[in-house]
Amino acid sequence: MQKSDVQKGKRGFASCSVRGVISGLAVIFVFLAVFAALVSSGRAPESAMGMMTWISAFFGAAAGSVVAAKTFGSRALMAGVAVSTALFMLTILGAAFSEEAGLTGPMTPGLLLALFAGGVLGSFISPRRKTQKSRKRG
Repeated sequence: MQKSDVQKGKRGFASCSVRGVISGLAVIFVFLAVFAALVSSGRAPESAMGMMTWISAFFGAAAGSVVAAKTFGSRALMAGVAVSTALFMLTILGAAFSEEAGLTGPMTPGLLLALFAGGVLGSFISPRRKTQKSRKRG
């Protein structure tokens, strides 16, 4: 009788994606906190806040997709895109409940691009686990 994936200890796609989204959000919050400290101390101009938001989104999506792809393994690109999509949907959800209640603004296309570029890059640079066949060969 063969063991199922759950019995072997493999994690499902949804749990890997959630783990990637949580780690990606943590990285985004850290970057935004550092950038907010730089702006409030006067070391960075306020006009650079849009670029700082895109940088935070890029590195957060990259870190989240690395975590998801490393945990999921076989379909790294799909995990990275899922993390990027979830992060973008959380951003849109947050924008829906903001005071202005505008779902799309002038930064939305750039944010979408930064999230997906980070997710794809993170899935490509993620270390892959060796499969059973490659462990036996070498």
